[in-house]
Amino acid sequence: MSRIYQHKELLSNYDSIVFDLDGTLYNSEQFYLGSFEDMAQWLTHKGLHKNEKVWIDCVMGLKAARGNDYNKLIDDSLSLLAIDLKFKKELLQIYKDHDCRYLILHHNESEVLEYLKSCNKTMFIITNGTKSVQKRKVTKLGLDPYMEEIVILDAKKNKDQLKPDNEAFYMLSEKYNLGETIMVGDRFDVDGVFAQNSGIDFLGVGFHGD
Repeated sequence: MSRIYQHKELLSNYDSIVFDLDGTLYNSEQFYLGSFEDMAQWLTHKGLHKNEKVWIDCVMGLKAARGNDYNKLIDDSLSLLAIDLKFKKELLQIYKDHDCRYLILHHNESEVLEYLKSCNKTMFIITNGTKSVQKRKVTKLGLDPYMEEIVILDAKKNKDQLKPDNEAFYMLSEKYNLGETIMVGDRFDVDGVFAQNSGIDFLGVGFHGD
């Protein structure tokens, strides 16, 4: 589970809380596993590979070894399993279309959000990612009712504004009276630097299984 639950009293001392999404409010492995299962099913249906588990183990293993930002994940998985690289486009579309079926807002995270809402705290999400995918995640997790605003920074439209750039925070500060604000995220190199660039406090948390 995330460590957010351990810090709900600390968070209640702030007027506004800005949350990251992936790996912060839910376990991002839930999304990856479901999307890689969909890819495996497509590959076997097309007769390109016989064993769905082998694909899932391969791509999950590479991701664990090389990190979430590694941009050759699908390329390397296809190469290792001797599948033509021309199918990468279809697999990436499957990733974007994934239904988020395994995504769950853990009761600890739900309890923290309910508590902060009861304390009249103003909450936001600022997340980097493909807009359609991130919207689907937010809906599946039921996060909309807790948040004053959800800002999705899509590289196709907001390339120069992605975290850790602080443009999104500046935009919020222009629209709202934020008061004392803290950023909550799982990545010090992205969320932490975003907080530093924005002149606000940072709380580092992350998922470590259930």
